[in-house]
Amino acid sequence: MSAALSKPGAVHRIHLGDLIVEELRAAKLPFEPRNFEFWFNYKNGRNIALNAAANEIRLKNGGLTGPDIDRLHETYISPLRLTGTPDAIVARVEQKLHEAAGALDGAIASARRQRETLVTEAAQLGNESTLTLQDVLTTIDRLMIASKEGQTRLSLLAARMDSATREIGAIQEQLASLHAEYESDPTTTLPARASFDAALAERLEAAMETREPISVALCNLDYFTAFNDNFGNHTGDEILRSIGMMAKAHMRPSDMVARTGGDEYGVILPQTRAHEAFAYAEKFRQALIGHSFVKHANGAGRVTVSIGVAEAIKGDTPEFLLRRAINGMKVAKREGRNRVVEMSPDGPIWHPERPT
Repeated sequence: MSAALSKPGAVHRIHLGDLIVEELRAAKLPFEPRNFEFWFNYKNGRNIALNAAANEIRLKNGGLTGPDIDRLHETYISPLRLTGTPDAIVARVEQKLHEAAGALDGAIASARRQRETLVTEAAQLGNESTLTLQDVLTTIDRLMIASKEGQTRLSLLAARMDSATREIGAIQEQLASLHAEYESDPTTTLPARASFDAALAERLEAAMETREPISVALCNLDYFTAFNDNFGNHTGDEILRSIGMMAKAHMRPSDMVARTGGDEYGVILPQTRAHEAFAYAEKFRQALIGHSFVKHANGAGRVTVSIGVAEAIKGDTPEFLLRRAINGMKVAKREGRNRVVEMSPDGPIWHPERPT
């Protein structure tokens, strides 16, 4: 596993879903809800007991196995795991700032007292008529002691301020991480619809300026309402998380996978032609077919997906591009579901691949 990934809470610039996928790949673990939830809790860094126990195992054995994760999940993860809130984190920053301000006030008062002492001692040295050699030596000793004490206080203050600065920086990173998390879909931790729309507008504009291709894929799960009815919403949420991770696993790091609706995912594929996006989407679709999320005698635990793919054309807006992808997804539904359809401005483009 990457050493850079062993520092929870310090990776808010990388989306949490990317880190989870990287850890699962490195450990060769399946993209299952329990594994996902473990890494979700470990990476957000707020479950201190979980992180301490996991880090101890990693240091001792060099990594975490499936059984290790099962035990850690059972021991340390609860439905109330997300205890950190923005208000609580802001309060911690304010507390550290208050402590730092108090330390500065104390240092300023101490320096003022030392200055007054030095002024008094200097005045006494200037009164030659009342001074003896012993008085001069004694005064010099006091001045040297006062100077050393001042240097010691200054060093202690510098160390204290440096520590406070580091702590405030760590807290700010945690706040930034939490902010990013709050912008994500809470069920899957993937970017939510607003983040997807903003990213698409930005990347499409950049692609138009550089004249590079860009494609999108919209994925809608087939009959997922019936799946929820059969197995319950809790299991359904676990499946949504797993499918989101599977989608990321079959895309590239530069691609953005988001949850754009209840049982719908969107993917932005920069520098990608439609036929290439089709290939990635088809690979994901086939992987999804081969995975049974719930053991069931008649195969009811399997989930399929209908996907529409579209490539941007000159003058496209995000709305027009998404509309073509949506139309491709509708064609996939109409043609029997469980398939990928590439949609051009002139209509669907049929590929030789067919659902297995």
